[in-house]
Amino acid sequence: MNATAFSLLQRELVAAQPGAELFEVAGGRAADFLLCRRLCLDLCGRLPTREETTAFVASSDSDKIASLIDRLLASESFADYWSMRYSDILRVKSEFPINLWPNAVYVYHRRIREAVKSDEPWDAFARALLGGRGSNFRVAESNFLRAAAERTPEGLSVAASTTFLLEPSADYSRYFSRVAWKSTREWKEEIVYLKDGAAGDTPEAFAERLTEGNLRDRFIAAAVKRVHWWLYGTLPDAKTVDRWADRFENSGLRLKPFLRQVLLEPAYLAGPINGGFPARRMDAEVLDDVICDLTGQERSFVSIAPEPFTYLPKTRRSVLIEDGSISSPFLLLFGRPARDSGLLTERNNTITAKQRLFLYNSGKLSNSIGKMLGNGRFRKLKAPERIKELYLSFLSRPPTAAELDIINRNRLAPREVAWMLLNSREFLYRI
Repeated sequence: MNATAFSLLQRELVAAQPGAELFEVAGGRAADFLLCRRLCLDLCGRLPTREETTAFVASSDSDKIASLIDRLLASESFADYWSMRYSDILRVKSEFPINLWPNAVYVYHRRIREAVKSDEPWDAFARALLGGRGSNFRVAESNFLRAAAERTPEGLSVAASTTFLLEPSADYSRYFSRVAWKSTREWKEEIVYLKDGAAGDTPEAFAERLTEGNLRDRFIAAAVKRVHWWLYGTLPDAKTVDRWADRFENSGLRLKPFLRQVLLEPAYLAGPINGGFPARRMDAEVLDDVICDLTGQERSFVSIAPEPFTYLPKTRRSVLIEDGSISSPFLLLFGRPARDSGLLTERNNTITAKQRLFLYNSGKLSNSIGKMLGNGRFRKLKAPERIKELYLSFLSRPPTAAELDIINRNRLAPREVAWMLLNSREFLYRI
């Protein structure tokens, strides 16, 4: 099938979707299959399994949404995915311009993941990071003060204010004027310590202002703005910031109970029709993992750190890559952040022409789809059942009667259907 015919058939399939009756239920709430998919992507960075979707849709439990949220928040996948997000803002990267080096990266990442998994309060974690002293290989928190592109009081002020206030500023440089580093005999190891100076000119004093002083309101507001960005792709308005800040504070500045509350708000549960819920393209790492999970495609990671060269197995999930210096052509193409600044805008989830061209024409993707249909459960299914299975796998729902009519009328093979689903907006975006 040529590209023109492919595009026309794909548009016909999109036009055949019934709209509100497929994606929304009474009151404008998102349909069950869509909510299950949305929550799994936002909390765990993965698609729901067929069993998860089927059980959620079939359940008549009035608390099934809250129950699903609780189960996902308690999962290892939540710790994996959200530690990736925090690693982005905490600049977990071995090479230029951050230069943490591999040994420190893995120590730092483990500490971040532990904080996410145990639901450490954000203020306690901030104090730990700003108070980190000692070996960067042994004291994970000391890497926060090393993970700055510019190791000057002004550079550290910019890094810290970006992380904790979402406002890069050199105005707090006096709190970092005593920070110093010294090397050891261990390769790339450094000791973080404080030089002699005024007692109040320390990162701990800055942490005090953030967590208990006159910067606390901005500190809390920055944290909830960041979560809103991760969930909706936008910064919230002032009223939402105030409401969410109250909820975050009432949650003891712990992420999990705060997320539970905001994910049960009508705004999050809304359907996607008429702009009710904003669509957001999957993160590069999530999209890579999803495609590999569905097709069995192997990844090809590249490390720019030459000393030592870092190897990751091809089966390694992309959301589990600790080091921002390790990437792949796919992740670079789809906007994975460089982790140089910690800014939210480093990640680019905008779909581009190059990305479309790759998804339409990749020979590797084509081969992977062929292997998927030739192995496992697909091989045992007849053609009509294969179509249904493809829809459930890619979109977490069965095909509609109109979609089946188009597929049958045009005699589309399962491979062609899989290719169209993979290129559909409904698959690529979290809606």
